[in-house]
Amino acid sequence: MRYLKLIPAVLLGMILTACSVSQQLYDAQKYDQVIQRLAPGICHGDHSERHINLVAASYHKANQADHERIQALKATGQPDVWPEIYQRYCSMKGRYDALKCFPRKVKNGMNYIKLNLDDDMMAARNKAEGYLVAKASQLLNAGTKESAEEAKQYIDQLQQTNKESAQLLNLQKKYALYTADKVEIRFFTDYELPEGFQDVVFSFDENELPQGIEGVYVMKRPKHPFAFVVVKKLNFSPVRLDEVTFKEHNNGKTVEVSDHSQNKSVTVSGFIRYFDNDLKRELGDVPFEVKSTFKNDFTTIRGDREACSAETLSRLDNSQPLPVPTDESMLLDAARKLNDVLAAELRK
Repeated sequence: MRYLKLIPAVLLGMILTACSVSQQLYDAQKYDQVIQRLAPGICHGDHSERHINLVAASYHKANQADHERIQALKATGQPDVWPEIYQRYCSMKGRYDALKCFPRKVKNGMNYIKLNLDDDMMAARNKAEGYLVAKASQLLNAGTKESAEEAKQYIDQLQQTNKESAQLLNLQKKYALYTADKVEIRFFTDYELPEGFQDVVFSFDENELPQGIEGVYVMKRPKHPFAFVVVKKLNFSPVRLDEVTFKEHNNGKTVEVSDHSQNKSVTVSGFIRYFDNDLKRELGDVPFEVKSTFKNDFTTIRGDREACSAETLSRLDNSQPLPVPTDESMLLDAARKLNDVLAAELRK
C-alpha cells in the first residue's frame, strides 16, 4: 500500500517538472520546442489550461517572428535570402500541422485559423532552388578542390530545399569529383562480355576528363567507389537482309537489278550509379543505352550491264557486299560509345 500512495505524488512531480521545463523553454523564446513538447499531449486529451496557453502563445509568437523576418528579407531584394525565407515558411507550416489534431474548442480558444501558405511556399522554394543551383554551379565551375568544398554547403541546402531537384545529382557528382584524391569506378554485369570490353569503356583520351582528374581507376572492390557502371541488358538483333528487285530497259536490252540491305545491331543498356562516400549512400542512377549498328547497302545485276541506268551504275561501282561483323566486335564498338557516354557524364 505504501507504493500505491506514492503514485499520485510521482505523477504530480512529473507534471510540475513538465510545466517547469516548458515554461523555461518559453521564457528562453524556444517556442518550437514548447510546441514539440506539449502539442502531442494536447492532441491525446491533455486539456491543461496552462499547457494550452503555453502552446498558443508559443505558436503565435513564433509565427509572428517568422512573418516579420520574411518581410524584412524580401525587402532587401537580394537573391540569397530565399533559402531562409523558404525554411521559415516551412516552420510556419510545421507548426500549423502540429496543432491540426487539437479539439475544435481548443483551436477556437487559441485563435487557430487556416494558413494559406502553399503558393508562397512554392514560389519561395523555386527562387531558393534557383539561387542555390546557380551559386553551387559557380563555385564548382571554378574546378578547384577549395571552391568545391565551399559549394558543399549550398548543395546540402539544395537537398533540404528540394531533394527532387533536377540539378542535385549533377552538383553532388561534381563535388565528389573535385574533392576526391582519385576516381574509383566499379564495373558490374551478369553477362559474359568479350575480353577488353572494360578496358575500352575506361580508356579515356587526353583532356577527355574534367580538369584536375588524371584518370579513372577501375577496381573490382573499391574501398571508396565514386560510381558503378552496371551493364544490365544486352540485345542482339538478328542479321537482316532486305532485297528489292526490278528490271531496267535501254535500247532493247534488259537487266535485272537487285538492291540489297544488310542490317544488324547490338544494344547495351544499364545505368551509372553514383555514390556519396561521406554519407555512405547512393546518390542516384543515370540510365544509358548505346547501340552498335551495322548497315551495308549494295547492288547486284543479272543481265546486260549496258541496260543499267546511270544511277544503278553508280551504286554498282560504289558498293559491295561486306562480311557481317561478329557479336564480339560489335560489343567492343558499343564499349567505345559507352566510353563517350561516361566521359560526357563526368564532364557535366
